[in-house]
Amino acid sequence: MTELLLLVISIGLSSLSQYWQKRAALLFAAQPQLTSRQKLLSKPLLLGIIFLGLGALSWLAVLSRWDVSVAYPLLSSNFVIMLLISKFAFNEQISPRQWWGVGCIVLGVAFIGGAAQWL
Repeated sequence: MTELLLLVISIGLSSLSQYWQKRAALLFAAQPQLTSRQKLLSKPLLLGIIFLGLGALSWLAVLSRWDVSVAYPLLSSNFVIMLLISKFAFNEQISPRQWWGVGCIVLGVAFIGGAAQWL
């Protein structure tokens, strides 16, 4: 159970990092007059970096307990989370092709994660 929790934490931290990186990119696009120092010290960028670092540390903990051949494909759950975040947090349009792709990822994660034994 601890191993699964570590994976979920790692995926969550990675997704939070991506969310805040997107927020930083939007801020920089909306305020091009910001200096490099202001950009580096902006809340979205700092949070993106913090979550990226925490995600890397948690990923190391995952890799110390899981085979990379299983853990890394399961990390692709980030794609699903980020598609949902892009739709609901950033109001991005998601095409049917993207939904199909995410469906394939979910099936792959379920298969690699062992859910296929129940099918």
